[in-house]
Amino acid sequence: MDIHLFTSNGDIEAVQEELQKSVPVDSRDERDFTPLAYAASSPDADESLLRLLLDSGADVNAPVDQGKKSPFDLAACSGSSGKVMLLANAGANVDFVSPSGYTVVVNIMYSLFDSDDLVPMIKLLVSLGADTDTETQYGESPLSVSSRFGRFDAVQALLEAGADPSRLQWTEPMNAVALRSIDDLKQLFPIGDSGLEQRDRWGRTPWLLASVVGDIEKATFLLSAGANIEDRERGGSTALAICASRGNAEMLSWLISSGAEIEAVDDAQNTPLMLAAQEGHDGCVRVLLDAGAKTNRKNEYDDSTMSMASTEQVMRLLIAAGEDIGEINTELKRILLGLEGGKPLNISEAEYRLGCRPRYGKSNPEVIDVAFWHEMVRCGISAYEAKSQFGDEDNMAEATWCFSRYGVSFTELPNGRFVQIGGEHEDFYDPDFCIYNDVLIHERGGQIQIMGYPKEVFPPTDFHSATFIDGFIYIVGSLGYHGERKFGTTLVYRLNCETWAIESIPTTGASPGWIHDHKAMLQEPHVLSISGGKVCIETNGHEELVENSEIYLLNLTCGEWTRKT
Repeated sequence: MDIHLFTSNGDIEAVQEELQKSVPVDSRDERDFTPLAYAASSPDADESLLRLLLDSGADVNAPVDQGKKSPFDLAACSGSSGKVMLLANAGANVDFVSPSGYTVVVNIMYSLFDSDDLVPMIKLLVSLGADTDTETQYGESPLSVSSRFGRFDAVQALLEAGADPSRLQWTEPMNAVALRSIDDLKQLFPIGDSGLEQRDRWGRTPWLLASVVGDIEKATFLLSAGANIEDRERGGSTALAICASRGNAEMLSWLISSGAEIEAVDDAQNTPLMLAAQEGHDGCVRVLLDAGAKTNRKNEYDDSTMSMASTEQVMRLLIAAGEDIGEINTELKRILLGLEGGKPLNISEAEYRLGCRPRYGKSNPEVIDVAFWHEMVRCGISAYEAKSQFGDEDNMAEATWCFSRYGVSFTELPNGRFVQIGGEHEDFYDPDFCIYNDVLIHERGGQIQIMGYPKEVFPPTDFHSATFIDGFIYIVGSLGYHGERKFGTTLVYRLNCETWAIESIPTTGASPGWIHDHKAMLQEPHVLSISGGKVCIETNGHEELVENSEIYLLNLTCGEWTRKT
């Protein structure tokens, strides 16, 4: 219903109109949210909107999200003390418990862990009588969660409110590291090896807690007392990894100078550089790169350092270190492109029906100005989500055009534009599976042009490489559709970045074959190096994918392939 959207957007006049139409004030949407739940959680909805809904009879204690949350819980997790007080005065249950045992005091630890609102919200909830010693079915308590995130100011506030300190499983030295002075810590020594090796609920020793606190003085003292510089907490992170993920560049530098291993991986095979990139800590990324950290590592989920980068600053540092911008994740791409995202699609059902199907271009290129396609790029939603908005989700016969894709290339041009080529949506067995051959040219700020091409000019292309050289983007390789792969052949195309025309580049020599998911680098002027990836071959009438272990060179002047020896 529109009332949910209007409430989330903070449009009080529209909400009033919906209520005057007798729309139920406690109606629920597909998320199982009431209007009051949206008003409590949305930063665009103010207290006057909550007051309107409450005055109109909204149930202040109606559980939402399949009983996992309450409006009071959502207000607290948004950090709004005004909304919390308004709902409390309206009779909200401050000790609402979800089926899994989560209370508001546990939930705010997750939603506000990096916010200055956390401690004031704890104190407000305590003043309203919230229980500080609850525990979820997974053994999480407000104290243990705040300790896990290194919010020792929250730990202190909870202890002062009477929370049970045993939830922390801290020894006296741990307490001194987290909450007290260096002099307090020194008075506890000599503590012997057992004191240095004892661990809290999260598997952290005093040494590891010092890295969470970011206190070099305490860490220096513990190291001199015999602490293990390569000690690891429950998830396998060392002190170096903890500092990298928390953004403490000063302590990170100190650890490196003290001999800490910069390539030590955690249980998921993440390096400190990966963790710093993921959290967007460019200062730590710079320290690690200067220390010689490797940029080409992958974790157990096959994520690369570049694909984990979360900010443009980190991305630029990694590009300067030799990494490929094409590996950045979808979220960072959308940030760079200024694509705001968010549902719903701002088009009519008629516009959806007119433009919802994929099609090839009719010329080389054809500018395709379809409202639905542009909205799908802006929103970044799946084909199924688009179908659902217009009641077309039961259509299993026709694919819906989509730009949420795998195997799409991403190339930055010298003029600041970004070019995305091809890619595929969903897997082959899904009704919306489609491999695309279009080209999108992005200006920063969200403006785009979409170019289509005849299939015979440029076939559906995915998991290719795209390299900008002297005004052209050279497109190499593809996985393509099953049954359309030409074994022993390597697709090579050239995209003119002025006219946006595409042409096939004939090649000769020892090519890699039907390769995809590889890397391309400019080896020297007009020589492209292709490495890694997989090659599709035919064995006894069956397709087989084999890892490419060779490096191939393509001379773009004459189109000749050679194998690097």
